Amino acid sequence: LKVAPEHTSNKVLRLMRKPTFELFADLKKLFDRVNRENGMNQQLIPYFISSHPECHEEDMADLAVKTKQLDFRLEQVQDFTPTPMTLATVMYYTGIDPYTGNKVFTAKTQDEKRNQRQFFFWYKPEERQKIKDRLIKLGKRDFIDLLFGFLEKRFAI
Repeated sequence: LKVAPEHTSNKVLRLMRKPTFELFADLKKLFDRVNRENGMNQQLIPYFISSHPECHEEDMADLAVKTKQLDFRLEQVQDFTPTPMTLATVMYYTGIDPYTGNKVFTAKTQDEKRNQRQFFFWYKPEERQKIKDRLIKLGKRDFIDLLFGFLEKRFAI
């Protein structure tokens, strides 16, 4: 079953006009239970996006932790690309939420976008050190243990 929760951050989801991530987490629990009770091995394939307006690196770090806790290794992912006639594109180019008039951050440089996107792939060995470095810079050292577990306790960061 392919679904598009798109993000875990409620502030980003609000701008997307989507329900909270908890609704997707409930769906996953129900999906897993139905699979178990019926002896099935169907897959739930979520789609996520990085660099959407109002998405910060911290939000992507949180996305990595939450999706890992749900036993996902994401592959169906995309970096935000402005598309004509969408609300997100208006926010991308103006930097303003048209419903509230509030300023909206948007990652636009290659570095900003790459720094967000790498969190999708926390499980890839080639991304590990870069992610740890970013988490330290963001003041999110606790996320290192959440993403990489006991290995960090055996080896110095």
